[in-house]
Amino acid sequence: MRSTASSLLASVLLATGGASGGPPVSAAPSWTSTIAEPLRDSSPQALALTQHLKAIEARFYGDWTCPACFKQMNLFGKQAGADLTYVECRKPKQLPEQAKACNAAEIRAYPTWVLPDGRRKVGVQSLEALSRWSGLN
Repeated sequence: MRSTASSLLASVLLATGGASGGPPVSAAPSWTSTIAEPLRDSSPQALALTQHLKAIEARFYGDWTCPACFKQMNLFGKQAGADLTYVECRKPKQLPEQAKACNAAEIRAYPTWVLPDGRRKVGVQSLEALSRWSGLN
């Protein structure tokens, strides 16, 4: 049975070009955030919002164990989430500069979004709410 399954897998890989010389598959950006990787791909709206938030230097402060932070990241999806300016507040030994940034910004709840002018939003925000708040729409 094992050799049959191996043969079937090899046949599928060959047929799809995945085992030998098929066209390269574009890889998603490698995930580097301390929050778990989102479960879905990003929407065009999420990608546009992420570029806008980066351009205006908005920051997303969170905690790697925070379910609400994971939910917030999931709203952005994999590609946009990998590109967000995320600051991890709860790993002071591993990421001391980020923990200092959280203290300096007086972050008391997660997730918290902060603009350079000091305006902030606390809690999970919809993409639409973040777009309005940040001046995209």
